[in-house]
Amino acid sequence: MLLLDLRERMQRDGAERAVADSDEQKLDEAWEALTWWRSLYARPLSRVAANLRYHVDRAAGRVGERIEVTQRLKRLDTLVGKLARERDNVTQMQDIGGVRAVLPSLRHVYVVRRRLLKSWGIVRERDYIAEPKSSGYRALHLIVRRMGYPIEVQLRTVGQDAWANTVEETSRQVGVDLKFGAGDERSDSIFLAMAELIASFDRDELSRDDLLEGLRRLPSLTIRTRAQRQSK
Repeated sequence: MLLLDLRERMQRDGAERAVADSDEQKLDEAWEALTWWRSLYARPLSRVAANLRYHVDRAAGRVGERIEVTQRLKRLDTLVGKLARERDNVTQMQDIGGVRAVLPSLRHVYVVRRRLLKSWGIVRERDYIAEPKSSGYRALHLIVRRMGYPIEVQLRTVGQDAWANTVEETSRQVGVDLKFGAGDERSDSIFLAMAELIASFDRDELSRDDLLEGLRRLPSLTIRTRAQRQSK
């Protein structure tokens, strides 16, 4: 109930005001409840990650000599931000625990997918490679249940991962959440063009040299920080 009340007030009043207006003791209790719920995902997350490493290896999906599989529990501040943006409560979130595999090519992405579909009970699949997000984001997302908890699995090519990391790193540097459409029209169009170039390379429509040349020709990216926007 504490988390539900906090979520409703964040959606109504905004996260900063909702937190500022909260009773300190109730806020601490809500934070403790969120921390406890998040901790329950640690064991199933590790199991999924270990099994995914096996399937990546069997699919000859190493990048160089490495099996590029990482795992993460969604950060608490990110969970709070998501509660403020979305209608679902924390018990309905399906990406608190996440595992990501970075693979050499699109072919490897879909080979690993086929292996997972055969051996795992997949709850949901979203193919953002076939149907990219409007931002240009591409990856294959699968939801699997382990020990009763949903774990999100992301399969990306090296290029898709580089694009997503560039967006996230730029967001951190300028304090603007580009992943959720907080950029201006110019920056959004540059990231979209970058994503299209990488997608063409992944489909073997561009050579590596052509990809690098295309990226070099993109306009310089200048994004105003949050402070600069608020000063206008």
